[in-house]
This record gives sequence, C-alpha cells and structure tokens, in this order.
Amino acid sequence: MQLLRLLALTLFCLIGTFQNHALAESKADEVLDKLDQGYYFPQESGLTKLKARIQWEQLDVASGSGKFLRNPDFIFQWMKNSGAGIRNFKILADKSKYSAKRRFELKNQIENYGEMIIPFTLKQKFSSFRSRLGEKARGRLGLLLKPESSDQSVVSYHLLINEADMKIETIRFRQRSAPYKVSARFNYEKLDGKWIISESNSRFSMGELDYDEKTTYRYKKFGDIWLVHRIDQILKQENTIFQSHRFKISDVRATY
Repeated sequence: MQLLRLLALTLFCLIGTFQNHALAESKADEVLDKLDQGYYFPQESGLTKLKARIQWEQLDVASGSGKFLRNPDFIFQWMKNSGAGIRNFKILADKSKYSAKRRFELKNQIENYGEMIIPFTLKQKFSSFRSRLGEKARGRLGLLLKPESSDQSVVSYHLLINEADMKIETIRFRQRSAPYKVSARFNYEKLDGKWIISESNSRFSMGELDYDEKTTYRYKKFGDIWLVHRIDQILKQENTIFQSHRFKISDVRATY
C-alpha cells in the first residue's frame, strides 16, 4: 500500500489528549499490528525477490504544451531480508547521454517511489518510534508517534484511524525542515479482502507558498501478487500545475 513517500505514508492530527503511560504504548503497538493485518502487502504472499521495469514520464510544464517528456527507464529490484527488504533502482540508459550529476538527480528522485511499489509495514516503518494512543472521538482513534532519537528531522507523526474499518484516514507530520504543515487524506479499495490506497491528497507548505499533491494508484495482478502498475502524481501551487509525473510498472518478475 505507501501508505507517501506518503506525503504518500505520513500521518494526521489527533483528537483528544494522549495517555502517558506504558499501557498506552502497549495498546498503541496493538493498533499498529491490527492496521498491518488489514492492509495488503505483496511481500506477505511469500515473495522473496522482485524485479520490474519503471517507465517514467514528466509533464513539460515550462513549454505549456501539455506533453509528457520521457525520462530514462529504471529497473526496480526488491529482495527480502531479515528486515524490511532491500530496495534498489538502476538506470536503463546510455550513460553517455546523461552527466553523472543528472544520473544522480534522477535516481535520487525516483528512489522516493520504491516504498509505493513494495511498501513497508507500519511496524517496520515506525520501529524506532515511541507511540501513544489518544482518546476516541466519533469512532476515530488518534495515534501519536515520535522518534526515539531527538536528532531525526521528523518531530512527530499523527494518525487518525477509522476504528471500525481499521484504516488510516488522515495523517499529519511535523519536521524541522521544509516541507512544513504536511497533511494527507486517503481513499481506499480492497484487494483480496485487504485495504490498498487508491488515492492520496496531500497539502504542505514551502516558504510562504502552499502546495496540493494528488496521487492515484492503479493495481494489477502479476502471478500470485497484486502490485501497483501505474502511479499518476500532480503537484499544484495555487491551482496551477507545478509538476506532474506518471510511472508505469511492467516486465514484472517475481520469485517466491
């Protein structure tokens, strides 16, 4: 599921006050477990290795033509290990066509999308965070997560959870550097009885400017697993398109 890059998997504003004792932390861990049980993770189908081709197009905003320009294709590889798995992107292009700096920029940008293809479970993503439950309100449950280390850029994640369906509705997070005031809302559908994110809508600030980001996900079954096979992302600033990207996943080879 991403659960953003989750501007993508990043989490919301709590209702109520937080219980500040060991029992609350224990129950918070139980909530993360229940959420993980309700979400679809392709790696839980016995997957050990994955290799896929990523086609990446970017809107030519500067020209105003409305055309999408083709970036070089990448190979995405994932391999199971004792932790959350190893993710890697490798550029598929004649290296002479791109400077070392440009290749670095492209790889650094596309690596943000690895979690959208094979997502971390919430327990994996927040393994180094302290968690506390908030009080229930209108069928919603708040969960606050703070990093154990004070030197991390993230200050906190806040999740608002629909307790009846056991899914995250909204997320907010605070960090010490831009972007600021990040929040995201999620729409879902079900695959094999599990939740997957079909759309995320995020808002954040950079300097004095506010941005809106909409990401849609389409899924396809490859062998025994469902994978996202297309990602469309539009970033707007004051209702004007600032960036737009399209990703298509194909040539999937899975090992069990």
